[in-house]
Amino acid sequence: MTDDTYEKILDISRRRGIAYPSFEIYGGLSGFIDYGPVGSRIKQNVENLIRKFYVIDEGFLEVQCPTLSPEQVWIASGHVQNFKDFMTECQKCGEPYRADHLVEQAKGLRTEGMGISELQETIAKENITCPKCKGRLDSVYNYNLMFPTHVGPGKGKVTAYLRPETSQTTYLSFRRLWEFARKKLPFGVLQIGRSFRNEISPRQMMIRLREFNQAEIQVFVDPGQKETPRFSELAGMKVRINTKDGIVETTLGGLVGEKTIKVQMIAYYLGKSLKLFEAMGIKPERLQLRQHEENERAFYSSDTWDVEYVSPSIGRIELVGIADRSDYDLSAHMKLSKQDMSVNIEGRKFVPHVVEIAYGIDRPIYCLLESCLSEEADRTIFKFTKEVAPYTAGIFPLTQKDGIPEKARAIFTMLRDAGFYTFYDESGSIGKKYARADEIGVPYCITVDYDTLKDDTVTVRERDGKSQKRVKTNELVEELVK
Repeated sequence: MTDDTYEKILDISRRRGIAYPSFEIYGGLSGFIDYGPVGSRIKQNVENLIRKFYVIDEGFLEVQCPTLSPEQVWIASGHVQNFKDFMTECQKCGEPYRADHLVEQAKGLRTEGMGISELQETIAKENITCPKCKGRLDSVYNYNLMFPTHVGPGKGKVTAYLRPETSQTTYLSFRRLWEFARKKLPFGVLQIGRSFRNEISPRQMMIRLREFNQAEIQVFVDPGQKETPRFSELAGMKVRINTKDGIVETTLGGLVGEKTIKVQMIAYYLGKSLKLFEAMGIKPERLQLRQHEENERAFYSSDTWDVEYVSPSIGRIELVGIADRSDYDLSAHMKLSKQDMSVNIEGRKFVPHVVEIAYGIDRPIYCLLESCLSEEADRTIFKFTKEVAPYTAGIFPLTQKDGIPEKARAIFTMLRDAGFYTFYDESGSIGKKYARADEIGVPYCITVDYDTLKDDTVTVRERDGKSQKRVKTNELVEELVK
């Protein structure tokens, strides 16, 4: 894998319906992408894999909430006051930049925890200029990332914001969710949906977007009980930690034992996240953990950790953040709304704490594209796992005559009715059909030929090894399930 991997993925994504810029016929708008027919299937499969890991395996609840919220929600959460990035602009051409990213890209320096004054000093000391025109950069300042709007007409209109994260809308329904969870802690709630941030400099397609997809989980817990009986399943997992002194290798159990990870639940969900990303097809050797610095972490969090992917093309990419948010959010909404968010368990009245697991969807999709891309002498393929591949199989007639297309269509219908995502392709030679299927990572190709008309068998070709075998059509469903 070389440094031009990103460009190759971009090219395939545009040509083969994975993802491409939005609003192309009007010149596009940075920070927005469309998922095409293939990309939409991959995205849905990634989301369903998250559901499998949390809704099925952990028994968590799932909700869907509006993307637009009244201003009070974001005043209570602190976003109106504090949801800001560091911005600077070129004094010559006016190009805006996120200051910390600019320093990282220009000099390779770590900027976690840097404030306005430190960033300003670094830009001056390192003589960092505008990448576009080499002009001088202006002062660094705070820039609020939320999209404001209004709901309703005239004088009665209400100030509102597009949500910059899904978590707050989950907190608002806590009382109802508490009832649904049979008034027992802990319980988790997953929300998969869109969020919006008016990013200063969206870049690298799906890595930094203004409208993006999240899967955020809020685990409501007793403040004194942040352990899980399932931690023993993952305590021995070996992990790599990204520290200022370099990479450190240890185990999750070791991190908890030495109090580097202060909350056992955080360690458990870090391990679960690593397993989830591996199940998606992301290369585990490119994954590492990073603990937030003291001056980088949100003031209400006692401990925050990220899982990062190290891309040979782009560098470090944050895939999930896991944090102990304490009772900050529920208490903040209780204070402003005057609605009681406390619970009573065996005579103890308290506001539950939250352990949050905040996944992006778009970034992991890029990372699995990069992890699964394979360039061979005669073809370029995505070696997707069966869980995320856009289709299970392609159905190909060998020729377009002698009743073969009709038989192929019948097999396509049979597999579709059995619940498989398949596609039918009769254009071009069989070699070109295979190549097109390989390039979007389809695990199996089913070819219908003259022998099919004689003995009712088809050729099933496996993507990675190109192995082929004849299978009876009435055994195809069983074969694909296996």
